Amino acid sequence: MGLLENISIRYPKIFCNGTTRIINPGKTLYLSFDDGPNPMVTENILELLDKYNAKASFFCKGSNAMMYPEILQKIKKAGHTIGNHTFSHLNAFKVPNKKWLIDALRKSPVSETFFFRPPYGRIYPWQCWRIKKDYKIILWDVLTYDFHKDYNAKRIKKIIIKNTRNGSILVFHDNLITAPKMLQVLEFTLIYYSKLGYKFAKI
Repeated sequence: MGLLENISIRYPKIFCNGTTRIINPGKTLYLSFDDGPNPMVTENILELLDKYNAKASFFCKGSNAMMYPEILQKIKKAGHTIGNHTFSHLNAFKVPNKKWLIDALRKSPVSETFFFRPPYGRIYPWQCWRIKKDYKIILWDVLTYDFHKDYNAKRIKKIIIKNTRNGSILVFHDNLITAPKMLQVLEFTLIYYSKLGYKFAKI
């Protein structure tokens, strides 16, 4: 990983002035889920959120939203926020600028939402300027690393406890690869912070 990529992942707000934390009166956390909707995962997430009376934000791939419109409608009906996570999840650092922008702005069931999150958190400043004409960019301050093959649930829980604070935006991933660990850690997070008096709100 190059220096530019490393900085953008570790310190996304430095690289692009997106929202990384939302501080409101009271104790509030903002759970978010990237990559869905997925018929084998998303409904499990929705069930857990409903069980603990939590709201969240789903940054969906346009291609998935087109394939699974019924799941997208379930997210909306449950009262959660939906954001654009580009059409096909291209890495801004690995494809030409024009190709990335076309994919990011491609018409889909999520292209007309208000919020945008770049895949991998990777986005160049000049891409930010264009995206901000149509969207509010939402990043994070707690990356759960549920996608990391060498991180088990126990390690991810420690990362969350160490880094989460009032107003934190946490990133989970709504896909088949992460699901076994992610769902376990998600329920832990809901229980742990509910006991500490936090509420879970949508962005």
